[in-house]
Amino acid sequence: MKHYTVIFVFFIALFYIGCSDTVIVNPNPQPVYTEILSVNMSNINVKLFITGYDSLTTGYNEIFFKVLKDSIGQNRGHVRFYPKMWMTPRLWHSTPVCSTFTYDNSIGYYRGYAVFNMPTSPPILVWSSFITYQDEFGINYVSDSTPTYTSYHPEKQYRVFSDSTEQIKYHVTLVRPFSALKGLNDFWVILHSSDDIEQFFQQLIEPQMFISVYELDSLNQSTGNVSPVIGSDGIYKGKINLPYSGSWRVCDSIFYHGHFITNNPPPMPQFNFEVQ
Repeated sequence: MKHYTVIFVFFIALFYIGCSDTVIVNPNPQPVYTEILSVNMSNINVKLFITGYDSLTTGYNEIFFKVLKDSIGQNRGHVRFYPKMWMTPRLWHSTPVCSTFTYDNSIGYYRGYAVFNMPTSPPILVWSSFITYQDEFGINYVSDSTPTYTSYHPEKQYRVFSDSTEQIKYHVTLVRPFSALKGLNDFWVILHSSDDIEQFFQQLIEPQMFISVYELDSLNQSTGNVSPVIGSDGIYKGKINLPYSGSWRVCDSIFYHGHFITNNPPPMPQFNFEVQ
């Protein structure tokens, strides 16, 4: 009897070990970096990568660069990225982009973001991107105009509004969530100001944000929401509570320069989420 007991315990132990192995295999899958663009500048090659999508999209994009100098990977200096959209032979606009892409040792890429405010429609509408690599000695390597393409993704929301008091245009971009779940979700956004024709942008970190969350069908307001607060990375981070399935609206009121720059009431801009 003892013999069978030992065998039984042995197989139970194997079962748990096997289950444990199954659970811990690749618990944090690494993102897949997809190369979508490569440019050469003298002996410098710069490659642009994205994760999670097949192409650059409208709205928020996390962007990664690899820099090779004489085929040797670089980890100093920084990369700048400037897209232009030509609407006529003389009229063009740009889009919010982080000021510099700096090297992230933890992933081995120069890292930053771009917010594209238009999808492309070749050959009429195509982003013309300029990439600059500045090495550790301050030498700049600037690419020629490079065609860059974006696809439309409605889940990547961004809103544009104007402050009638100061005649300034503002851009609020959703960083997360792109797909909301029932319950408490992170709510992250970034804020930019721009000139009237959107050629130059500045990321803002001084304003304050206050959110309200409503169910669209009944206009019931959810509780437990946390208004976004600016973080050291320049992203406003808060929480939204979507307690059950349905259509929800997040209203973001923004206070800056001593007054609300958003229309208040009703608070603007608004982000919409569908919860299954």
